Amino acid sequence: MSDPGTVALRAVQDGSVQAVAFSPDNKRLASGGSDTKLRVRSIGIGPPPLEVPTDGSVSGIAFSPDGTRIAVTDFEQVFLRDSATGAALWQGPLDPGNSVNSVRFGPDGRLIVATDTLVAVLDQASGEIKQRITVGPPLIADVDLSRDGTRIAVAVDERHGGNHRHAGSARVYDVATGKEISRLARMEAAVFAVAFSPDGLQVLCCAEDDTTRMFEATTGKQVWPTPEDIDDQVTAPSCLAYDPKGKWTVVGGSDGFARVLDADLGIEKGRAPKLNPGSPEDQSFGAVTHVAFSPNGKHAASASIDNVVRLFNLEGKELYTVSTDEVLALRFSSNGRWLGVGTMNGPLVIDNGEANQG
Repeated sequence: MSDPGTVALRAVQDGSVQAVAFSPDNKRLASGGSDTKLRVRSIGIGPPPLEVPTDGSVSGIAFSPDGTRIAVTDFEQVFLRDSATGAALWQGPLDPGNSVNSVRFGPDGRLIVATDTLVAVLDQASGEIKQRITVGPPLIADVDLSRDGTRIAVAVDERHGGNHRHAGSARVYDVATGKEISRLARMEAAVFAVAFSPDGLQVLCCAEDDTTRMFEATTGKQVWPTPEDIDDQVTAPSCLAYDPKGKWTVVGGSDGFARVLDADLGIEKGRAPKLNPGSPEDQSFGAVTHVAFSPNGKHAASASIDNVVRLFNLEGKELYTVSTDEVLALRFSSNGRWLGVGTMNGPLVIDNGEANQG
């Protein structure tokens, strides 16, 4: 039995790793990045590594729910491949002139793919686009899919191009019709990240005006903070995640902390890293760039620009810290045993320990 924080897999490669994904059986890690190759490696004993060339830098990877297929995005194209052999089942451009940034499988097997200005729903069998949701000139900063696959939340940054206003929005769209259902009211800042609650009724978002907000998915009404709440603390939130059980959220900020918040009230429960008693008051940590929640809702992980990956509990107590190269991707396996990390110099898998599974 390995101790939590043990690196179970480390691979050095020529180029950065911008996307990682675990197979549904938690036995393989897929990774890809700037060296224009998709790699699928076993964690421990298993089949030899699978290596498949791509046409450009890999930006997104997702396994199908049954693990037999793997979707890959690179530059302007989307690929669907056999996860065992790497054989291409279909491939094609999505939105010429715009990079393809992410891909995921919906519960019905369809693919949800996002570019800078478009969210598309693709048929898995053929790759045919079944629905287009065009956001327009602004930049799509982040996308999340509700657990039942019926709604898409989009974080929009309107500062790009010739428009330098501090503007943006958090929006919710219907997958079937492509129509906008709601958007967060009173938002006047670029939105960086969005996440649905497990029941799909609420959306968490963070923005460049130093706010983290929860709003109703169907109405856009803000749940918290309430108008009477006053928060003058500068945390500069930039990344977030929802506890799969729906009770907690974690938000990472450029002040160096990952904060665990009560999902119903927005009240802080804990933060990591912890300040050491007796240490100088000017203790500082690198800005947090990635956060993720474990499937059991008991732990969260963060990565920061001081090149440290942390696993911590709801109160912020650290279970481990692991030094890495600069982190570009962070993801838990579905059983919580593994933490996949994509870095500037290759992927690694950190063992969270058998006791932290489930």
